[in-house]
Amino acid sequence: MSLKKIDSAGSRGPIPCESLNAIFDLLISKRLSEAEKILREMEPLIRENIRDEFDLGFLQAIKGLILMYKSNDRDTFLSNIDLNDAGALRKYYNEFLEISKDNLHSPYDRGYFSALSEYMLFALRRLGSRGK
Repeated sequence: MSLKKIDSAGSRGPIPCESLNAIFDLLISKRLSEAEKILREMEPLIRENIRDEFDLGFLQAIKGLILMYKSNDRDTFLSNIDLNDAGALRKYYNEFLEISKDNLHSPYDRGYFSALSEYMLFALRRLGSRGK
C-alpha cells in the first residue's frame, strides 16, 4: 500500500500544510502548549480559509486532538492508539480515510475524519523515518 504524501499541495483542510505538520509533530512529542499556541496564533488566518462544513470539521478534529492530549483522557480510543505500532496506524489511517471520502457522511464528518487520517498518516511517516 502506498501512502499519499502531505506536502505543499497537502492538507485539504483550512490549515496550511507546514503548520499542520508542525502541530502533529508537537502533539506526538507531547509538547501540547506549543501545538495549541501555533493553532491559536493561526486562528485568524484559518478562519479566513474556512470555506465550508468540511473545513469546520477538519479544524474541530485538530482542536479535539489537542484537547484529548491535554486532558490526558485515556477513555478515548484515539488516546489508546500506539503511535509506535505501524499496523494500528495503517488500520486507522485506512478507516478514517474511507470515512472522509464517503458521501453518505456529512461534509463536517468527512472533514473531521480527513484530519484524523492525516494525523495517522503523519504518525506513520514519522515512524517510518525513525526506521521502525
